[in-house]
Amino acid sequence: MNLYKKLLNISTILYVTLYPILPSYGILSSDLVLYSLFAIQFLGFIILKKERLKTLKSIPILLKDKIFITLFLLNLLMYFSVLFAEDKRLSIVNSIRFTMYIFVYYSIAYKVEIKKDSRMLIYSFLSISVISSLISIFQVIKLNFSSLHLDEENRIVSFLENSNNLGAYSVMALFILLLLFLNEKNKKVKYILFVSSLLLVANIILSQSRNALLALIIGCVLIAIIYDKRFLIASVAIPIALIIIPQSRARLLDILSPDQNSSRIKIWKATELMIKDNPYFGIGYENYSVKYPNYIYHNKDLMVHGSYKALHPHNIFLKIQVELGIVGSIVFLLFLLLTIYTLYKYITNANNSFNKSVLIGITVSFISFQAMNLIDCYYSSLKIITTMVIILGISTQINSIKIKS
Repeated sequence: MNLYKKLLNISTILYVTLYPILPSYGILSSDLVLYSLFAIQFLGFIILKKERLKTLKSIPILLKDKIFITLFLLNLLMYFSVLFAEDKRLSIVNSIRFTMYIFVYYSIAYKVEIKKDSRMLIYSFLSISVISSLISIFQVIKLNFSSLHLDEENRIVSFLENSNNLGAYSVMALFILLLLFLNEKNKKVKYILFVSSLLLVANIILSQSRNALLALIIGCVLIAIIYDKRFLIASVAIPIALIIIPQSRARLLDILSPDQNSSRIKIWKATELMIKDNPYFGIGYENYSVKYPNYIYHNKDLMVHGSYKALHPHNIFLKIQVELGIVGSIVFLLFLLLTIYTLYKYITNANNSFNKSVLIGITVSFISFQAMNLIDCYYSSLKIITTMVIILGISTQINSIKIKS
């Protein structure tokens, strides 16, 4: 049993370490580590009686876990939406993918039970995010040696495969690091956390993601509201600094660009037409890109340009409504509200300053990330939603370990 626990904890930490680095798809993808983790848990359940009894006893706890239940209900609706999907295979494959996200949440929240391993998992997650910043800086240097300049055409991706993904990933790691920095008393550790936070801010700027830049500002305001009002100074200073830096200034000003906004509005109007035709049950999970061309064909004025095909509506609420219908929208809204409420309860119940800092950081990261989804949609990105369920799993894990101890 002890060997099984060690193997399980090592596999979980290994997955958290490798998922951002490995490709999302292919033979040597992060799925290889994830399926190995699933196989270990499945074999443990089948072979070990203690593990089987322990898992069965955890069911009442899971039924009280508001984050788990709302994710589970959302996933059920995804499977149900297959009935209304034009491309049923696409819906089924992506519904299974979402089930695996829930498995990742469960594995971190309830299978890592030792405080030492819990800390190791948090440090592993944050360390890899800092390494991603170093890779970004290397890519910028490489870009300059190639006589190219960092701009909208030449953007940095690190190992996140997409520049917008890099921005979202950095946002979710940054605020945890930042809260640990604000709370730390040891000068050497504080210096390391400060430099690490600066590297992640640099990552956000280098990603050239407008949404991530806005999330950076929103997150700083949230820290001032939740943690320390003195941080309002930073929430004013950071926008000024972003305006001064040429790369971030150009991307922030793009928010006011008529061309950028008109394309979003056209996509939203096309989505509105889809919703009117399918208000109750939606068009099927991840079937937006399948339906989009037909609506553009019959509404030429909503065409963005040429043969452009929108993969999603660039707004998470529109995505859920158009693909899962009115019930999906209700469940998703419950997920957001109950998750924020749960995180608030975890913060108030935290038994030490380290845990409290991590939990506040996760709360700020979660809210900032959801704000990013108002003008884009990251819920179809494997690495980004994996990151979201990992930080939520860490929050539940911290609370679970506290209760047990």
